[in-house]
Amino acid sequence: MTPLMPSVVAPVASDDLIYHVHAAGDSDEAWSGVLARIRAQFQVRWAALAQHSFATREARALYAAPPDPRLCEALADHSANNPWFLSSDAYREGRVLSGDELLSNRELVKTDFYRGMLLPHGLFHRLCGVIARRNALVYTLDLHRGPEEPRFGTRERHAFAALLPHLTLALDIRWRRRETEDMNRALTSMVNAQARAAMLVDEHAQLVFGSDGAKRACEGAAGLRIEHGRLVAAVSADDRALQDAIVSATRARTFDDAQAAHVLSLSAPGSAAPAVVAIRGAGPVFRAELGETRHLAIVTALNACAEDDHTDCAFVRQFGLSPAQARMNALIVTGHSIANAALALHISENTARSHLKQIFQKTDTHSQMELVHLHGRVCLSS
Repeated sequence: MTPLMPSVVAPVASDDLIYHVHAAGDSDEAWSGVLARIRAQFQVRWAALAQHSFATREARALYAAPPDPRLCEALADHSANNPWFLSSDAYREGRVLSGDELLSNRELVKTDFYRGMLLPHGLFHRLCGVIARRNALVYTLDLHRGPEEPRFGTRERHAFAALLPHLTLALDIRWRRRETEDMNRALTSMVNAQARAAMLVDEHAQLVFGSDGAKRACEGAAGLRIEHGRLVAAVSADDRALQDAIVSATRARTFDDAQAAHVLSLSAPGSAAPAVVAIRGAGPVFRAELGETRHLAIVTALNACAEDDHTDCAFVRQFGLSPAQARMNALIVTGHSIANAALALHISENTARSHLKQIFQKTDTHSQMELVHLHGRVCLSS
């Protein structure tokens, strides 16, 4: 590295630098640019935003200026011998530390860390700011100068300390956003992996989220359609019941009310059986594009996908249905009549009625619609 000329003018963290800290967002390139600006502002040889674990003694430079791969690798290789991290108590969020506060320069030059890391790269003086502390993990901004360059002065420490809260806030926002995005991605993958079609809609039935199964269901004969971003029943005569159920679910005032499912049977053109859908409250969500909080509802098409196995579901297990009863139940809850169920199972209608009567007894229900509603509630809560 090219040595820097000794400076007699201490820097002040500029508005331009602070602006770039908060504007960096999720861009690795932008954060590298921030480190380059910090390096120039404080006139140092090397600036690094680093992570160190007191539990494992491992460290790595997240961003550095200049982005010297050999220097970053040396920091990681010698992290276990870094004498500046012998005490975890010194590293409290927002604190500014100089290297000689933690270890005198006379003792520093005797260490393996100095001989293996600092000396080969012309580094000596250190100014460290603790950006964040997460249990045993600490995030620091380290500024380094060479032995022939001036130590960090009081005004530099003050300017550095004034910059730290901005770095802490910017990184915290970035981490929270990344956690949210990663969690959303994982939850979306989980929902898409399920056979059932699931959608989130607001009280006006505007689609907020739809799983892959939901999109396939609305394109097929599931009794639902998406028109201009709005969820509607495939048959207009059913739409009022659907819209009323959505409004009721979004206006649920208690947790128990929100968890109570509204189960509907909707006509499905082109299908031998009607669609069975369940609607329940999902709670409030802030919508930035609207500038307000909207209450959402979950709409689940219980029989939209052939992969659903109603013969081995939570409902069957909870009420101890026999295999014959489970097969009969599966047809009834997916909209088949007793006659159609008898044909599908190759049994007489009397036998089908007998199975259904036994199901009613085990589930304490008294009609096919009551059975459909109970099945929806049990399977949605499982």
